[in-house]
Amino acid sequence: MLNTALKHRPRRWTALAALAAAGVTSVAVAAPVVAQSANSGRTIRFHEINKGSRFAYIDNPPRNSKHSRPVFSAGDQIVIGTTLANASGKIGELRATCTMTKTAPAPRGNSINAGHPYCAGAFVTKKGTLFAQAVDAGAKTTRGAIVGGTGAYVGAQGTFTSTATKTGNNDVVKLSR
Repeated sequence: MLNTALKHRPRRWTALAALAAAGVTSVAVAAPVVAQSANSGRTIRFHEINKGSRFAYIDNPPRNSKHSRPVFSAGDQIVIGTTLANASGKIGELRATCTMTKTAPAPRGNSINAGHPYCAGAFVTKKGTLFAQAVDAGAKTTRGAIVGGTGAYVGAQGTFTSTATKTGNNDVVKLSR
């Protein structure tokens, strides 16, 4: 769901918000559903749910003019919160921020890659939190790193893959530690 400020912006901002939300949610990584993999690491699978997600676009200077196609500039940020779920229902929440590192027109499709975003997120569950980082998030498939954790995930390291779907993202986390 767009924040109050975005709801009152022109239609192009609403489209940009939807685009960015879809892109940012692809930076995903956590859930307490754990299965042992062949390499003795853990594999975690879950789904991000777009419905009910929170989103904000922070247009840092130089700001976009009211009547032009939006342009990402270095330093612009996208902030998101979205529900994490498995077959049992809600299991936690993704909280992420992406910072654009390149000036580029906001694309009309489902990607924020044009702005070369660097994204960092926290996947908060009752069992603990996994911390993740990714670059160029927002493609059909995004890959990134698990860089730490708390609770049941203390010392976590590994990788993740997030694949966009019509209702959110399907995520697979492979922990090496």
